Formats: sequence, C-alpha cells, structure tokens
Amino acid sequence: MGERVKPRALIIHGTIGCGKTRRALELAERARQRGYRVLGLVSLRVVEDGETTGYTGVDLASGEGFPLVKLTSLAEGSDWRRLGEWKYSFSDAGFQRANAVLEEAAEALDAETVVVADEYGHIELRGMGIHRGVARAAEALERGGCLVVICRTDKVEALVEMLPEAAAVQVAEADDPDFWGGLRDWFN
Repeated sequence: MGERVKPRALIIHGTIGCGKTRRALELAERARQRGYRVLGLVSLRVVEDGETTGYTGVDLASGEGFPLVKLTSLAEGSDWRRLGEWKYSFSDAGFQRANAVLEEAAEALDAETVVVADEYGHIELRGMGIHRGVARAAEALERGGCLVVICRTDKVEALVEMLPEAAAVQVAEADDPDFWGGLRDWFN
C-alpha cells in the first residue's frame, strides 16, 4: 500500500434493495485485507415478515449497532421524529451518533484510511440525517484518503458537488455485473 497521489471518492449508487450496502461491506472487507483502516457507518435494513421495518446504523470501527429508522407504527418514545408523510420515523439520538461516527472518521482520515458513509438520501438533501457527517468527511478528503458514499442514483450529482475538486471521483452502480472490474485500480 503506497501513498496516494490524490484523495479518492467512490459513490456507490442504485435503487432500493439493489445491494448498495452489501457492496459497501464487501469494499470495507477488501480494504481491511489490504491493510487500510476502515471507519464510518453502514445502515443495515431490518426486515420482519418480509417487510422493511427500519434501519440499524453500524459503526464500522466498533461493530456496534444503533437504531436509525423505524416504521412510524413501531417507533415509540420522544426520540423518534416523523418527517412529512413518510411511513418511517427517524431517531434523533441515532442520527446524532451516526454523525459523531462520521465526524470522528473525518478527523482520522489519512492516506491509509477508508471512510464509508451509508446512505445519503432524501433527508440528507434537506441538511438532516447524516448530511453533517458526510459534509465533514468530504471536507477532510482534502488531506487524502478514501471516502465511499452510498446513495440512490438520483443523489449522485449532489454528492459530487460536495466533494473537493482535488479528489479523484469514481461513480459505480451497485448492481453492475462488472462492479469489481470497474474498481480494479481502486486499491493500489
């Protein structure tokens, strides 16, 4: 593993359920195998009786999970916030923790670190959710390192705009059959 000439950003995108988080987890494992430190956050879908009932955030450094999103019908307590007409409610404490994980990862970002942020979505475009943590990681990318952000396809352009001009940006579809072939040069 050598020093990177430029910081790198990878945006993995696709539709709901196409394997974006699975790709992020695979990439994190490949990075670890190549000696990189992997930090950040993935959001794992919670499925009960075939229905998505929420998402759990997982800190990639510690492996600890915490609730982020639940069906409003299952969200009990004052920590859960409903936004608009969406069927999901959002955990204030969960998103505070998710942003803290991403901000700590941004502080640690260097040439031997990969930071993962899953998923930049509708609420992030409104400045909520993990927007603050992703923005901090994007700023930190100026120092070098690798940032991997997961999003739906319609969020790619907004993410590219957040990244520093100095970053080498690659965009990959999660369900592309040649996903790994397209990333041959991702890890030196």
